[in-house]
Amino acid sequence: MTRVVLAGLLALVATSVEAALPGPPFELRLSSTSLIEGQTVGVRVAGRPGGTHDERYDVYLLLASVEEAAFLTPEGTWAPGPVPYARAMSTTDPPVVRAWPKVWPPGRYALGLVVVPPSGDPLSRTEWRYRPAITWFRIAPRDRGSAGPAVAASGLLGGAAAVAIALVWWAGRRRPSASEP
Repeated sequence: MTRVVLAGLLALVATSVEAALPGPPFELRLSSTSLIEGQTVGVRVAGRPGGTHDERYDVYLLLASVEEAAFLTPEGTWAPGPVPYARAMSTTDPPVVRAWPKVWPPGRYALGLVVVPPSGDPLSRTEWRYRPAITWFRIAPRDRGSAGPAVAASGLLGGAAAVAIALVWWAGRRRPSASEP
């Protein structure tokens, strides 16, 4: 059921049913839409001016351009099932700004914002009260020429291993005894 989110979200936005839905009461912004693998990006969800003031909604952020559903959690990790990014949010609440650490993997993606009533199911289109908001972003591969933490750690371990081998060789050398010439 959670498969084919791209077909289930992006394609549905263009259908007449979803087109008849009003625009989302919240806007979704990333601090940058051109990222490098491993970077941290800021995610901001804020009420749009003129939104419904009294109503509360659960807000879900999902990776909308992959085969399997992936929901961004408030901690900035991915979950395979629905996890609200913000619960019972109103358009008059202060913006929700959180970090999404260590973005990956490289590629071009769509991040979708789905708004449902509190405790609603974001995978059920009948629960949608608004069109999803979509933000596209690109993650470039990290420059493999620069030494990252893994490369530095490998070099350090390799050097330590070489020193240990040299010490064992030196300590194990046969030393001539006093009776040998």
